Amino acid sequence: MQRMRDHWWWRPGARPGRRMLLWHLLVDDQPDVRALAGRFRERLAGVGGLDPVPDEWLHLTTQIVGFADEIPRDEVKAMTSAVAESFRTLPPVTARIGRLYFYEEGVALGVEPERALDPVRDAIRRGVAQTVTAHQLDDQPDWTPHLSVAYCNTDGPAEPIFEALADPPEPCRLTVRWAYLVEQVRDGHLYRWDTVAAVPLTG
Repeated sequence: MQRMRDHWWWRPGARPGRRMLLWHLLVDDQPDVRALAGRFRERLAGVGGLDPVPDEWLHLTTQIVGFADEIPRDEVKAMTSAVAESFRTLPPVTARIGRLYFYEEGVALGVEPERALDPVRDAIRRGVAQTVTAHQLDDQPDWTPHLSVAYCNTDGPAEPIFEALADPPEPCRLTVRWAYLVEQVRDGHLYRWDTVAAVPLTG
């Protein structure tokens, strides 16, 4: 990859203030992961064209469900219950996070093994498919789990980012004990959300 591109274009159907329902994996209870993200942000501080993600809004997007104004509350409740039921047989999952993961619109921490979190996403997708009519499952058939530490806000060469992260920090452990259903809105060059439900992995 030679060039980066601006992350902040409007996806189909999105507009200022319109909220989306998504399932996230959050790291609020994992200081090692937040500290690692901070070290990456420090390395990138001198690189222009990037919007760092503050600790409060670090996340691994696991599944986009759809626009909140298209999904009735009873379907949201049924979806949450279906995911909780699937999670009853799924224990917490531990993996490593911190493998440098570049994509065209940002810089992220990748997860190893890459498929370690697939059981979590698969359980979520089953719950969505069973309960939500206006879902967006078909729009995201593939998934590479990652935690973005900075989004690009302009088109430009990737070389300055490669140079800043030529010697990246060491990965650390990530343990997923919960998945979070959130209502997310884009606020300038930042994603913010309100938590709708927190569902534990209890298997």
